[in-house]
Amino acid sequence: MSDKKLLIKASLFASICGMLISIILLCIFASLMLAVGVLPEQILNYATIAVLAAGTFFGGFISARITKSAGLITGLMTGFIIFLLVTVIGITKSNDSITVLTLIKLLSTLAAGSLGGIVGVNKKEKIHIK
Repeated sequence: MSDKKLLIKASLFASICGMLISIILLCIFASLMLAVGVLPEQILNYATIAVLAAGTFFGGFISARITKSAGLITGLMTGFIIFLLVTVIGITKSNDSITVLTLIKLLSTLAAGSLGGIVGVNKKEKIHIK
């Protein structure tokens, strides 16, 4: 398999994994929010962006572990795919438009994905105890 195909497949698979991790983290955040009470909308927007960035970090990490090289590129690709998915779903399912929060979401997913890719490439293999 060529390197480009592997990069694309790894980024797509990691994007799906990152979205699933984000959904799980959002469910945990929603249950905590129910226990604590209602948060102001500004804090809620930034908290959801932070949760999305955490899921994107793990997506970038997964893509880099699959390819074992080019962590920055696969992480950026994963972050951009997740951003596109979230933005397209958000625009089609609600009356929201593109705002400054969309730009913040783009920057946070790209940064978290690339950081996850760099960490994933630099992670050492498991330590085997003899």
